Amino acid sequence: MPSDLKIQNNHKLKMLFFLAMALVLIAIAFFTTNPGNLFQGLVRINTTTCHLFTDFVATGGFGVTLVNVALVLLFELMIIHFSNAPITGPLLAALITTAGFAFFGTNLFNTIPIVLGVALYSRLEKIPMRTFLLHAFMGTAIGPLVSYIGFGIDLEPALSLTLAIQTGLIIGMVLPPLSSSFLRFHQGYNLYNLGFTAGVIGLIAVAILRINGVEVEPVSIIDTQHRTQLIILVSSIFFSFFLFGLILNKWSLRDYPKLLAESGRSLSDFVVMHGSGLALINMGVMGFLSLAYVLIIRGPVNGPIAGAMMTVAGFGALGKHPRNCIPVMLGSTIACLLHRDLQTTGAIVPILFGTTLAPMTGGFGVFAGVLAGYLHIAVVSQVLPLHAGLNLYNNGFSGGFIAAVLVPLIEAGRNAIEKRKSDVSTQISEDN
Repeated sequence: MPSDLKIQNNHKLKMLFFLAMALVLIAIAFFTTNPGNLFQGLVRINTTTCHLFTDFVATGGFGVTLVNVALVLLFELMIIHFSNAPITGPLLAALITTAGFAFFGTNLFNTIPIVLGVALYSRLEKIPMRTFLLHAFMGTAIGPLVSYIGFGIDLEPALSLTLAIQTGLIIGMVLPPLSSSFLRFHQGYNLYNLGFTAGVIGLIAVAILRINGVEVEPVSIIDTQHRTQLIILVSSIFFSFFLFGLILNKWSLRDYPKLLAESGRSLSDFVVMHGSGLALINMGVMGFLSLAYVLIIRGPVNGPIAGAMMTVAGFGALGKHPRNCIPVMLGSTIACLLHRDLQTTGAIVPILFGTTLAPMTGGFGVFAGVLAGYLHIAVVSQVLPLHAGLNLYNNGFSGGFIAAVLVPLIEAGRNAIEKRKSDVSTQISEDN
């Protein structure tokens, strides 16, 4: 296990790494997009309703989306810096996941109020903000609710914006206590716990909107023109994770098999458990695994799918690795082959995000992982209407229910088998 001093030293390098990543994205944007169009595109991204699926590459443009990703990343780096928080596994996962969702759902408008709400909760409870950074960043999953109230409801603009900001603040204040409670619901076998929390908040919010005569209409705005550019972009990001990890791990893959032996159950902080180097290497591996899957099935690559791949990579620091993810992906793939078109955004996104159930493999074996992945596809489309796409981590919402059902059933089955074996052994002993 790495020392606190080593983690602290690596913290500065990781801050510089992600700062460089954000600046490179901005540089690419200026080289690929007319600077005058960047501002207009950012305005479009920040004034859209953002709920599933709103592909920013389609609404704002490729270069504009990169700037949006960079701005979200820079904002979170600033919060980390002023909070004096070390970048361990949870924050690595949060940084890359939220950067991924900046391709199709999060922006500064819907992010800042939620983060400020968490900061208010921190101040009221007199607990350092660094304790709640995971809640602040992952909580932006419900960001589209803020955007929808701001720009999707027919009210006076000043009133809409005021209500939107107030909503974001309230969400941020309730996220920490709710997420702690819901973690017990699925016992840590759903890695996207804040996605489940956001789903519950979204469900309640949509119910309130509907009872007041506001119906959230589904959207499907998907880019079809930047597949190659996105493949090159995410490949470069995943390679940078792998290379940076190798550098921190002294150009060695030593002890990586130990990481692969972890169950992944929340919170499996691979930075604390195995060091920043191996965690980043695993992030790169998970990113390339998700990309390879998409390429093998000849699926599209757009903003939502790029965001999904980034999330898989990010959680390579917090529970996911190839051994516990592949069975879940296999189960989800089987479900899609049997019941829907595999080569669509609507299928690929839940297959990749379904790896939130990776701990089911680690905790209960390959069959449990395959079963969880299969059930995930069955459930995920049914829970979407409950929050009307206002929760970007819809798969975390679905995963929470699946884990909550499967875990006690599997454990009860195991206990029954063990009791039967014990009874048989006792009977044999008595007979002898």
